Amino acid sequence: MKIGINLYGFLLNRRDTLAALKELRDLGYSSVEPCIAPSSFEGLEHVFWPADWLKEHIGEIRVLGLEVFSVHLVGWNPALQRQALKELAAACGIRHFVVKSPEDLSAVSLHETALAYTMLAEVLAEAGAELLIHNERNDIAARIGEKTAFEHLIGLCLGTVGAQVDAGWALAGGEDPERLLWRLGNRVRSLHYKDFSMGGGEPVPAVPGRGSLNISACLQFARFSGIPQLVDLDAFGPDPAADLTESLRALAFRTQEREPSVSFLNILDVETGEIRTLRRFDRVIEAPNWLKNSRAMIFNSQGRIYRYDLDTGAEAMIDSGDCDSCNNDHVVSPDESMIAVSCGSRGGGFTSRIYVLPAAGGEPRLVTPNTPSFLHGWSPDGKEFAYCAFRDCGGVQSVDIYTIPFEGGEEKRLTFEGFNDGPEYSPDGRHIWFISTRTGLMQVWRMNRDGSGQTQMTFTRRNNWFGHVSPDGKKVVYLSYGPDDLEPAEHLPNMRVQLRIMNADGSDDRRLLTFFGGQGSINVNSWAGDSRHIAFVSYELLHP
Repeated sequence: MKIGINLYGFLLNRRDTLAALKELRDLGYSSVEPCIAPSSFEGLEHVFWPADWLKEHIGEIRVLGLEVFSVHLVGWNPALQRQALKELAAACGIRHFVVKSPEDLSAVSLHETALAYTMLAEVLAEAGAELLIHNERNDIAARIGEKTAFEHLIGLCLGTVGAQVDAGWALAGGEDPERLLWRLGNRVRSLHYKDFSMGGGEPVPAVPGRGSLNISACLQFARFSGIPQLVDLDAFGPDPAADLTESLRALAFRTQEREPSVSFLNILDVETGEIRTLRRFDRVIEAPNWLKNSRAMIFNSQGRIYRYDLDTGAEAMIDSGDCDSCNNDHVVSPDESMIAVSCGSRGGGFTSRIYVLPAAGGEPRLVTPNTPSFLHGWSPDGKEFAYCAFRDCGGVQSVDIYTIPFEGGEEKRLTFEGFNDGPEYSPDGRHIWFISTRTGLMQVWRMNRDGSGQTQMTFTRRNNWFGHVSPDGKKVVYLSYGPDDLEPAEHLPNMRVQLRIMNADGSDDRRLLTFFGGQGSINVNSWAGDSRHIAFVSYELLHP
């Protein structure tokens, strides 16, 4: 997930600005949101960057691997300096210019401010940029009729003006941030994760995740809306780097959270584009495997594997013994008499081992004692598995493709560059399809079964996951995320994604549909035996 950071609090105790930015990139942040002034604030140039300084150093910032997507405006006159801000947007590629409500929150003042902001937004739009209004505590606590003053101001502006919601200030102002977000809906273009401890009296600044803010609820909205998300820390402990790392992890930890949401099991005809929804589930289900020798599918849900009857719509849990933490990486044997699953430990944590059990249910047999191992492929001859594994290689964690015999034994590493995942055998058993970040974004690749001849097969400016080969070997379907929606090595749930198809030689790559899904939608091969229909899962969030 691409996470940025507002720089105000971080830069207060820094003097070497470029060194501070490098520190943020090394910690895992992908974009920065500085405060930009028309000219210098004496003694605070490192906190409130002069516009000319940003123009001069934007190239160095990009070389560091950081993006300046948005800026907070400090000391600008929106009526007199519109053209200067338009030129700044064009020179530095800024897409969001952020302003605040006026100090005077009377109805007359808000009308005057809305007019000025709407005019500025129209000028910025000529440079491809948007104007956003950032809420503070006061404009949330103040009311104009039944609305907060902040919402009233947003409503007075034309649709060219958006909202940057600061969830922490909303909380401190007595509002439920989640409800505020959903009320504003598509006017929200950006989200700040500021957090406070609200134990009574004045709110106390906290590292995101330690305070009273419901980060998960805000994150669900942000992923649904596809908006930029920024950590916002105004106060630090004795180890700022540790606070910054914890802030990022507090968000990253929650990216895999799936509740509350419902699931839809669907069938897509890749020739006509017709979609048929088989059933709505009031829980998360993931990764349908289509059983080609019977009218059924299997999928995972809540740690267990289920069989779904296509004719009756009935589902039945498959007895998997002690494997009660199965994830969405499971496959069926070529003769469909057995199932192989990836299962975590009962104690939780980042673990996953591969087990085999009878398709009708029974005692699982361990295949890979090493962990984490995520299964994706079972060779057509039934003799080996292909999987993604996280391993310590010379003191450095690598994520590579491995194979192992059906009986277990020594694993064989096939990839040595980039983050590699999703290995799957071609129907003739000659190739293994997989995905890799080795050329930048996540792309679909193919190699010979022994690991030789590794060849890139997709070249879109998107992050492409899980290439699934049709049973006739002629077509490949894969899941695709926008290039700025997440980091290349991430495949997150609850996002707008594409389902794409291409010929097995990489030609005729095209979009089949766009839907709300991601992680869990097609993690494993879900082609029907006719090489025309595929199964996929879409999701719907439950929100207030």
